[in-house]
Amino acid sequence: MKKHTFLYHRISFYFLGLLIMSVGSNLFLKAALGVAPSCTMALTLSYLAPSHNYALFNFLINTTFLVCEIAVLRQFGKTQITQLALTFIYSLFIEFTSWGLFFIVPHGIVSKVLLSVLACIVLSVGVSFTISSGFAVMPMEGLVKSIADKKQCSFGVVRICLEVLFTAGSALVSFFLLPGLSSVGIGTVIAAFLSGTITNIFSSIFHKQINAYLGFSS
Repeated sequence: MKKHTFLYHRISFYFLGLLIMSVGSNLFLKAALGVAPSCTMALTLSYLAPSHNYALFNFLINTTFLVCEIAVLRQFGKTQITQLALTFIYSLFIEFTSWGLFFIVPHGIVSKVLLSVLACIVLSVGVSFTISSGFAVMPMEGLVKSIADKKQCSFGVVRICLEVLFTAGSALVSFFLLPGLSSVGIGTVIAAFLSGTITNIFSSIFHKQINAYLGFSS
């Protein structure tokens, strides 16, 4: 495969992953039972300042992750610039796909839970696309990796710790400042327990097909 074709496939696959992730994020919002742990603070802030939308706060939170990553690494280069651009594009995708899902209005707890599960599946597939492309990582993953490398500890452990910290903070803010409007709920629990598993299952099933398309050796 020619070099420019290889790069094009990786970038297009990554952007498709971001688009799928944005659909998953909006399905979580439609279910209204909480969002993925790393997104809980963005949703909390959107409740506190309803004049601004979730996509904007998602961008601001991811930018905060990026600033923290830069502080840990003590450097700002092409990787961080790329992450900032991808964060902006992802936020645009969230805004764009929210318009296309206007017709989804779940009624009753069962339909909302099922929609949360569907949201988790869609989000996880999108994450799998971005990971498989090998193109870049979002600021959250970049921050986790930088801390894990700095402290010489497990990537998974650092990610869990940060997600627990974020979820706890969002829950406290929601409890004291947003009675009846919580960004943490059943959907958050579903995402926390299922996201990683679904991503791994999808990647293992379609590993060969994805590598063949991207031009990676199996």
